[in-house]
Amino acid sequence: MQLLLHEELYSLKECYERSVSGDTEFVLISGHAGIGKSFLAYEFGKHVKLSGGIFLSGKFDQLQQGKPFSALATAFNRYCDMLLRNSELQPVREAMASKLKSLGRDVYYVTKIMPCLSFILGSDQNDMFYGDDCVNAQRRLQYLLCQFVGVLSSSSAGPVALFLDDLQWADAASIAAVSKLLLNTGSSSQQKGFFFLGCHREGTIDSGHPLCKLVCKLVCDAELVGVSFTSLKLGSFEEETVNTMVSESLCVLPRLTRTLSSVIYRKTMGNPLFVCRLLLSLNKERLLYPSLSRRRWEWDEKKIMSQKLPDDVALFLMQSIVDLPTDVKTSLFHFSCFGASAEVAFVNTLERALDMRDLRKNLDIAVDEGLLEKADDQYRFSHDRIQEAAYNTVSAHERCLVHVLYGMALASFSIRESDHSILFTAANQLILGGPNAIQDMSQSVTAAALNMRAGKKAMEMSDFGAAYSYFNNGISFLREGHWQEHYDLSLELFELAAKCALTNGHLASLKLLSDQVAREVRCFEDGLNVMYFATCALAYSTRLFDSIQQSLGILSKLGIDLQQSRSTEECVQDTKMSLSTVTDEEILNTRQTTDPTMLLAFKFLAKLESGMTQTEPRSVPFVTQQIIELSLAKGMSPMSPVGFVHFGSLISKRGDISNGYRYVKLALSLLDKVGSRESAGEVICIATQVKCFVEPIQAALEYHNEGYAASMAAGDVFSALANTLLKNSCQYVSGVKLQTLKEIHEKTQALMRENNHLIFLVHIKQVQRGVLKLIGSDEEVTIPEEETLMASNNSVLKTSRFRKSYISFMFRSYDDAK
Repeated sequence: MQLLLHEELYSLKECYERSVSGDTEFVLISGHAGIGKSFLAYEFGKHVKLSGGIFLSGKFDQLQQGKPFSALATAFNRYCDMLLRNSELQPVREAMASKLKSLGRDVYYVTKIMPCLSFILGSDQNDMFYGDDCVNAQRRLQYLLCQFVGVLSSSSAGPVALFLDDLQWADAASIAAVSKLLLNTGSSSQQKGFFFLGCHREGTIDSGHPLCKLVCKLVCDAELVGVSFTSLKLGSFEEETVNTMVSESLCVLPRLTRTLSSVIYRKTMGNPLFVCRLLLSLNKERLLYPSLSRRRWEWDEKKIMSQKLPDDVALFLMQSIVDLPTDVKTSLFHFSCFGASAEVAFVNTLERALDMRDLRKNLDIAVDEGLLEKADDQYRFSHDRIQEAAYNTVSAHERCLVHVLYGMALASFSIRESDHSILFTAANQLILGGPNAIQDMSQSVTAAALNMRAGKKAMEMSDFGAAYSYFNNGISFLREGHWQEHYDLSLELFELAAKCALTNGHLASLKLLSDQVAREVRCFEDGLNVMYFATCALAYSTRLFDSIQQSLGILSKLGIDLQQSRSTEECVQDTKMSLSTVTDEEILNTRQTTDPTMLLAFKFLAKLESGMTQTEPRSVPFVTQQIIELSLAKGMSPMSPVGFVHFGSLISKRGDISNGYRYVKLALSLLDKVGSRESAGEVICIATQVKCFVEPIQAALEYHNEGYAASMAAGDVFSALANTLLKNSCQYVSGVKLQTLKEIHEKTQALMRENNHLIFLVHIKQVQRGVLKLIGSDEEVTIPEEETLMASNNSVLKTSRFRKSYISFMFRSYDDAK
């Protein structure tokens, strides 16, 4: 088979060699089922390993789509497991652990999808407590995965090659993570690149599939993103190729197998899987047999010609399964209900949980028949089409009933075993069965609660797409009247679903969820969480004014009034008066509030601070005052540092640099005190701008690097980009060479473009104009969006005029500043 795909294998090796030189490569193999896609990929994997590179592989599964990052997590976790099992690789393990621990506590979130990594890092990682204190957990995980791949790459002679099979079943979160890996390495200057290889079945990817969107982005912006894309399409074998395949399989000269191959080709149309299965079938029926007298294979050509075979390989495979003994056929069906593969340990669990005593024995018989493979402590179907054929031996209605039966049996088992993989499997089985398949109505609540547990675990693993699916399915299992009979369960499911809808950008779904919660909650405070998500959604959908008004209304109902009838000067003086009664040490030792309502009030205020900074800057001091005074009176919250850093920035702008510096340092100390990372990037970003007026600018600007890392670790892309922009903008006066600055700005522009942040992109391009002017370059910096943004955004207009005036002053071209 390898010889038959030598051209395609050579193409893969060529692409890989480019990644060895530092390029980032994406190769996509497509073709019909059974055509040899996976075989080609694994043959290529052998080449990668022999070259000193790292080859990681995972496979998506139609019946396991709910599992968070299923294929991606499997690929990385298997590599960690291999490091643990191989004692000779202890130095690699130790070096890897040392580098990963430098990421701090955030590396814990990676272990959630790679359990084996926690054993490499040591028990101290498992003993720590971590809260849900980030802006966007999926962005955080993407950032950490990029760091993880960077560590892997540094420990190998070649680049990391990641292979993911059956991408047609891939979830959006996994594709987004792959996209980040590609774009991150594509825009970096590291010596070794990154190689991604994917396979998908032809005709299964439409324009709405996340994979198609990724390919379009890479093809359209190839030069900008720095990723090379190659597409390989595999077709059915020609008759001559089939003859070569048969000849090699039987160890008989090609001229002797030509007549047999011709028959096989006409019956299989050159599909490699069909050819292999047909040869096995012919041997089983004694139409293809070894001859001891002639010392080679013989065959009965006439009988083979007379055999009636279906046109579709799936029908042929189904017939071969139907002919099996009943107990083996039944066991194959049971196994197929859980996907294309399963660990031997899980098969043992099924035997106990579902009382299938002979399951392993029957699966071993299927292995002997060539329908299953058993390797690496895992059973797997020899091909997806065999799994599909086994699954379809039972009607759709019966399958639903069986899925629910399995889900309920595994539900109680998952509680006893505390195994999240069994939890996901149980929830997926119930989802595959559906609410209509539950005949005992009392089980509906069990199904809803199980899906909620699975959703929470998926959130913990930073897959909010899978989490939303679990919560949404959990809601679907609830029966009429659930708000009255199961209020707490209903409220929590809706709250969690709303949070995931916001994170995933499903704002229409969030609106439906929040409207129902508003109708059903028993008191105003019960609906605060969902109200907060709804106000965030308004801000994200460019309805910032509505978001601010809604937040003000909610705060008013909580008894919090901004008192905007005063002047800004009075507000600042009142805040100074409140702070004059306490020392910095007393502020740092102020207790932390645990009141859920007050914690949410702080979140509303912090969101107001951000929104009003853009639309109503005069009102910002009033919000700042409320955050500070509530922090002193009610206790500190994770949002308290935001109030103190904004106050420090405010009084610095008013000329009081000394006290401004004091309060931004206090805000930074509070970050560690309250133990929250959610606002760290924003606080460091604002504080650093004040520090630049007190500390040496070269040292102060390094804080922006910390701000970027803290922002990305919290999934706060906005603050990460703001830290990058402000650092680059201020490097004129920090002694950085202009040519170096030009290169830094080009990378920053790629970063802004990658994250689709148009305003920041325009800002950095305006700065780049000045750099090119100072270098003496005639290179033009075109900003097509600048005029439109200047007309609608005051910040862009001010920056443009300042940059223009600055260059005019530097070159004494005062007329240009008009």
